[in-house]
Amino acid sequence: MSDALDAATGTPASAAPASGELRAAVASLMDNLCATHNIKPIPRLEWSTRMRRLLGRAYPTENTIRLSAWLDDTQAHDTLRHELAHIAAGVQRGAPHGPRWRAWAVRLGVEPRATAKAGPRNAPARSDNRRLWGLECAGCGLRFARMRVLRGLYHRDCGPRRGKLQRMIRDQRPAVLAWISSGTSAEPASA
Repeated sequence: MSDALDAATGTPASAAPASGELRAAVASLMDNLCATHNIKPIPRLEWSTRMRRLLGRAYPTENTIRLSAWLDDTQAHDTLRHELAHIAAGVQRGAPHGPRWRAWAVRLGVEPRATAKAGPRNAPARSDNRRLWGLECAGCGLRFARMRVLRGLYHRDCGPRRGKLQRMIRDQRPAVLAWISSGTSAEPASA
């Protein structure tokens, strides 16, 4: 069963970011938890529509918590508690989910898990029409598809001198994959 797509955004019509009521409830929960557990200063809370796979992220050095705008009620409350445990535990080099964080997670009322069981429930599905680069090895002609092209990429089997990857085509994913399987050459694309 597929959802109808919103013409403006290309996302399923049923997908909607967190409502103002949910955002207010989460902000209130954070204020209450900070007051109850003497967490000062109260972190800044941000919402991101770009976080479609991550539930949230804490930035202890900036005293900021960023949550995905695509969370449902339960995920939003649990993720806030998880990220607030990071803020309360402070910067922990090498062990962000170590014993100090686990103790704070339990104290704040969330299961001390490092990763979530699933991504944001209300996140729109990823579009299959993302634009890709079609790259071709100058040495052997092998073709690759990449979303991002970094300078100096080369085909490992041909080496950095002979196997430099040339940008050949930039198009929607199905077109680039068809170009890769067709084997016909194209003029190099301009960056």
